[in-house]
Amino acid sequence: MKKILVTGATGRLGSGVLECLMQRSAPANIVALARDHHKAQGLVLKGIEVRYADYSNYDTLVSAFEGVDTIYMVSAVAFTDRTAQHKNVIDAARFSGVRHVIYTSIQRTSDDLCPIEGVTDSDIATESMLENSGMFFTIVRHPLYANDLPMFIGAQAALEGFSCPAGDGRIALACYQELAEASAVLLSQDGHENRRYLLNSGQAWSFSDIAETLSGLTGKPITYESISSPAFMLAREREGWPAHVAQFLSGWYAAIKAGAFDESSGALEELLGRKPKQLESLLKDAFGLQGLALLPDPISDGKRGEERPVFCDERLLQKG
Repeated sequence: MKKILVTGATGRLGSGVLECLMQRSAPANIVALARDHHKAQGLVLKGIEVRYADYSNYDTLVSAFEGVDTIYMVSAVAFTDRTAQHKNVIDAARFSGVRHVIYTSIQRTSDDLCPIEGVTDSDIATESMLENSGMFFTIVRHPLYANDLPMFIGAQAALEGFSCPAGDGRIALACYQELAEASAVLLSQDGHENRRYLLNSGQAWSFSDIAETLSGLTGKPITYESISSPAFMLAREREGWPAHVAQFLSGWYAAIKAGAFDESSGALEELLGRKPKQLESLLKDAFGLQGLALLPDPISDGKRGEERPVFCDERLLQKG
């Protein structure tokens, strides 16, 4: 049996892939790559071999990849030296005799349609490096994670509506749990070499669709207001967001507005063997609306439009 290594093993995507992979392969065939010994202890207790390395340290990667056949390569955090880190992984994999690398990239309808700063350029470079590496490769392009919608449109969006600079742009979503399951299928099967997969829910929705669906789920008149990017960034900075984070998120919205995420695919359904979660289920999970157990109505502070507060954390900077 081939030996599979999953990077980002203590992150939500990597750990999800490992959980699904353990249902398809014996633990002896699975290796987890991590940086933090403490965070990886749970994997050790499950019988998974854990190797420790850092994308920024080529030598540690060479050691970690010894005897590995296939690598699931979770992309590095935005606004780091992503291209250099990814080059280290690819070079170390090739040197160590790895046969196949699966890389998590970003969904985009074209390489030049409203690129997202800190993400798109390095994804394009990484895909090119893999294509020219001499190893087998598989590119899996992920959409915006539905799980992150509360960070994008506000944790209270299901109660009081939201505003953002997305215009009439549409997005195809997916939850990271189903993406992890599909990745485990790719890792445990042959026949996916030198192929590219766009993985999403199979349908694209506008933010008006999201607001309408939230209204149906909550019984409240949830509205979406399209605002300008400068107004959005100014409002976020007034709330205390770092300027570069506000600009980064605004870049995602600009790409959405331009249509960069308006492409659906049936590949996720084919890999799962069932229809992926659709908008209603995705929103229920993302906003904790199962059983419609909603929080009490917040006291309105009278703010409207671009001044409506939203929630942000460091996960916005991490793709995959």
